[in-house]
Parts: sequence; C-alpha cells; structure tokens
Amino acid sequence: MNKWIITAFVMTLTIGLAAGCGTDNDNLSAPPENAPQNEGTATDVENEQSTTGHKFTKFDLEVEYENRVKYEAEFEAEGNGEAEIEDDINEVSLKGDEAYTELSPRLEQLKFDSSEDQQEVMTQVLEVFGLKDDYKEFELEVTFEDGTIKKYEEKK
Repeated sequence: MNKWIITAFVMTLTIGLAAGCGTDNDNLSAPPENAPQNEGTATDVENEQSTTGHKFTKFDLEVEYENRVKYEAEFEAEGNGEAEIEDDINEVSLKGDEAYTELSPRLEQLKFDSSEDQQEVMTQVLEVFGLKDDYKEFELEVTFEDGTIKKYEEKK
C-alpha cells in the first residue's frame, strides 16, 4: 500500500511540475524599455566592425624598395584593436591610437572587395598610401568583414 501512495504522490508531483513549466506564448509582454539589451551577438559584432568606416578586420601591408627601405602598415580590429606604421621612407614609426588615426582615413578610401583584380588592388593601395610603384616587393594580406582572407603579392 505504501508503494502505491508514494507512486501516486510522485506522479501527481511530476504532472504538477510539468504543467507549471508551460508558457502561454500568446500572452507574453514586451520587456520594459529600460531593460538591458543582449550583448555580444554576431549582429553586434558586425555592427561594431561596420562603424569603423572601412571593410577590413585585418590589413597587413609591406612594400619594400631598394636598399631595404620599407613601408609597413598593420591594422587588426580584434580585441581592443591594434595599429602600427613603420615608414622608412619618411622615417615615421607610429603605434596604437596614433597609427590608427593615420591609417583609418586611408582604409576608408580603399574601395576594393575580395573579388577585385590583384593589379587594381595594388594600384589603389599604392595611390591611397602615397607610395611609388618602383618597389621590389609588394605584400598585402587583408581580412574582410565577412571573414574572407586575400593575399596580394608581387616581386619585381
């Protein structure tokens, strides 16, 4: 008899819990206006990237001229973002915010996408960065906002 009472009690409890966990989705109320928004979603990350004004999450440029004279510009959006410029031509070395302030307007001027012809990309980059085309070696690696990685290289 005790087993029957315990079994009946457990069944009643289980049914009660199951019924109590249901939700009437037709009568949901909107969250309060001052409720915190979801953070860290993919859409938030995409919106954050597109507010930079350019379409790159990574941009790594190295152009080498005669006598080992180089122009290097690096930008990476991940984390807090990083930027660096090593310009042997003009004897300029910038890091962090100073480098980003210098690079950002130039990156915004670049209009190529992942389907663009290599020669067109290289011409645009040289023009926007004010670099001569008599280089010995041109290397550019770009990661676009959609995750596409492209490399552009040429040795003369």
